[in-house]
Amino acid sequence: MSIKIVATGDIHIGQRVSGLPVNVEEFSARDAWKRVVDWSVANKVDIVVLTGDIVDRDNRFFEAIGRLQSGFAKLKENGIMVYAVAGNHDFDVLPQIMQSRTFDNVHLLGENGIWELKEFRKNKEILQFAGWSFPSQYVVKDPLECFNLKNINKNIPCIGLLHGDVNAQGSQYAPVSIDKLMKQPVNVWILGHIHKPQVFSETPFICYPGSPIALSSKETGLHGPLLFTIDNGSINKPERILASPVRFANLEIDISGSTSEELLRRAIISALSGTDNSLDKELQDVNYLVYDIILTGVHNNAAQVKSWSEGLINDFELETDTGTKIVVRKVDVDVSPEIQNLEELAKQNTPVGMLARIIMAINQKSESGLLTQLLSDWKEKYQRVNDWPTYSPLKRTGESTDTLGTTGKKYILKESVRLLGELLQQKTRATWEN
Repeated sequence: MSIKIVATGDIHIGQRVSGLPVNVEEFSARDAWKRVVDWSVANKVDIVVLTGDIVDRDNRFFEAIGRLQSGFAKLKENGIMVYAVAGNHDFDVLPQIMQSRTFDNVHLLGENGIWELKEFRKNKEILQFAGWSFPSQYVVKDPLECFNLKNINKNIPCIGLLHGDVNAQGSQYAPVSIDKLMKQPVNVWILGHIHKPQVFSETPFICYPGSPIALSSKETGLHGPLLFTIDNGSINKPERILASPVRFANLEIDISGSTSEELLRRAIISALSGTDNSLDKELQDVNYLVYDIILTGVHNNAAQVKSWSEGLINDFELETDTGTKIVVRKVDVDVSPEIQNLEELAKQNTPVGMLARIIMAINQKSESGLLTQLLSDWKEKYQRVNDWPTYSPLKRTGESTDTLGTTGKKYILKESVRLLGELLQQKTRATWEN
């Protein structure tokens, strides 16, 4: 007989979804917890796993305690066990909530930063849970440095629960390395701390299940708990369940050729209507799909495009076949003016000619003294910003490196095209006025 496990974390009970259009009802983290409990009961799961930051902050104790305990009680009534660890947000709150009322079906593992092992049995199936909880708000050492569970039975599947910051050396939130996780006698690591779902390894399986609900527009993509199934001592690859009722996404729409408001509307509606087809299966449980739109392409009047698209934010709503409502939170215009006769313009000894030569040098991948100077200035300022502590997470993942100047050329090209377009428009207007 199989064992079914629902895994989630970073619920942050006490928070509500932010960044929704004003005409959309609010969703909360505590409602997400209720949905996890109800789904687990309805689908007869055996275990609910929680990977920390279940409660948002200490001052949300009274808001969280009732909903969290009622969930534990309902799970107990239905014979469902809970294995949890505390994170940096609820390192003290979660133990307080559990101590205020005893639930023999709930196990908080690894209190005070000491690794702990618990065994679960269902008929002939046996599982081990190894867990570690935050002993304080900040932990600068890798918790695996004190991993000392020598009593793990290597013949029985072991699931590790840990709230920590993966591959983030120098982090204050339990920095942990994938290499160390892979060397432990653990078959599956279910992690907390990062809200975006991520899979780092298949064998052993190492993942962030992510938060069960998208709490802000920054948390784009699919959210929802994971369902693990264990059959005959083998842990199957998990499936995503119970999608967040709100899903945030970014959408680029090329509006080239939209020379009138009507054509612009057609391009936008066509793009928005087409998204629900590609996401059809993922939108079954989603109430609202909220887009941040970037209008791109070639257009000679960015201000006009912005004006034409303003009604999208407050007035647009499209319902898909699944019942999901598509709304728009934000519209940015990032169009480039259409520039003709670039080679002729480059011959001018004017700002127009200078910009045209920069554009041609980048497009043709040729050398230019002015471009070289601009890139040098860009790299100096870019490195200065890159060295700020705020952006250290990006440095760790390599996302902020620009050794070849690729990012610099991209931005210089974008700004050169924009400025050249504005200068040409000014020249055209001046000609009309004369």
